[in-house]
Parts: sequence; structure tokens; C-alpha cells
Amino acid sequence: MPKTVMVELGGATYTLTQRPIKQAKAWRDALRKPFGQLAATLEGAGKLELTSGTDLAGLVQSLSGTLLGSVDILLDLLFAYSPELAADRERIEREAFDDEALTAFTEVLRLVYPFGQLLALVNGPAGTPTSSK
Repeated sequence: MPKTVMVELGGATYTLTQRPIKQAKAWRDALRKPFGQLAATLEGAGKLELTSGTDLAGLVQSLSGTLLGSVDILLDLLFAYSPELAADRERIEREAFDDEALTAFTEVLRLVYPFGQLLALVNGPAGTPTSSK
């Protein structure tokens, strides 16, 4: 049974459903591109002389495309994950706010990266610590 989460965008509540492994993998692959570009730009920044105005300007210009478009990238990824949201995209873009979209995107990340379950297994059941004397 797939997991579901409820998100609110522009006053409407939507149910997002966990996708099967193959679909989740395809979505994660799409997520890699914009974040890979950002990471590559930051990695190249280590070779720059930040005291050089030209190098600094180049870095800002390289980052600006990804950072300034990050909300739009996030929205595209959110709509790509959820057919329910994609079907209502026009209304969502007209009535919802960026922070609501970020919250919904975070919920999608929890569905496709279920590391919380792994951490619970690693930590084991909560119990009362014992002391050894």
C-alpha cells in the first residue's frame, strides 16, 4: 500500500501518493540535473580568486540562473511528481504561495527519500538508558 501525504496549496488540499520505485527513480533523476548544476558551479568556485572582481562576477552570474530560478524549478518538479497537482496547475500558480509549494515539495522529498524509516531502524526502539557501574 503506497503512503500518502496531504498538502495544502492555495486553500485546496491535495493527497500526494508515493510512487513505485521506477517512477520515484525517474523523478530523482530529474531532481539531479538542477542540483548537479549548482554543485558543479560551487565546486568550480574553489578555483576562483574571490578577491578578483571578474571571478566574483562570474560566480554570481553562474549561480544566479539556478538560484533565481529555483522556485520555478521546484514547482516544475512538484507538478512532474503529482498528476493531481499538474491537473490543477493553473489554479495553484494563481492562488498558492511559494512557501506552500516549498512545504509540498518537502513532503514529496519525504516520499521519494524515506530515510526517516532507516534512521528509526538504526536508532532502535526508544528506551530508558541504563548505566553500568
